[in-house]
Amino acid sequence: EMLIPAICRADEIVANCQAMFYTEDMFHMTGYTSDWTPNIEESNDGSYKSYAIINNSKENKLIGYLGYYIDYRAKRVDQFGLISFDKGNPIVGRDTFEHLKYLCEHYHTVSWRMVGGNPAERGYDKFLSMYDKPGYGTSKLYIPDALMDLDGVYVDDIIYQVTNFKVV
Repeated sequence: EMLIPAICRADEIVANCQAMFYTEDMFHMTGYTSDWTPNIEESNDGSYKSYAIINNSKENKLIGYLGYYIDYRAKRVDQFGLISFDKGNPIVGRDTFEHLKYLCEHYHTVSWRMVGGNPAERGYDKFLSMYDKPGYGTSKLYIPDALMDLDGVYVDDIIYQVTNFKVV
């Protein structure tokens, strides 16, 4: 994985997000048609984790952002934010999925949302199918017409969840 603490690249992450305001990419990340920037602060209790995704340690180019919250008491991970600043770069998906695998194996419940129509759906479905095995539970919930895109078209809100029954 080429994930580094987001705080190390905070200004660059915020600038990249601001450049995406009011775009389809931002809508796919947030479900909103306005603006959003991540709150890149390390929480005192460690419940908020955020990472800059870089292409490799030699070039050190910022290509994405990943953030989420952990409820340590319930062993639950949710409220994900993922965005690629280098559209189509497979490193973003690969590093995110490697990190998701780690989370799914160490926490009881990992859940994330996706805006319907996001091209990442096929990858998320494939990821979910990896945990369709003993010791795990998976679900994918569609909430139809929950969001309105930039063109005024209603799209689905989709929630994915992996439960690891071995972690209690």
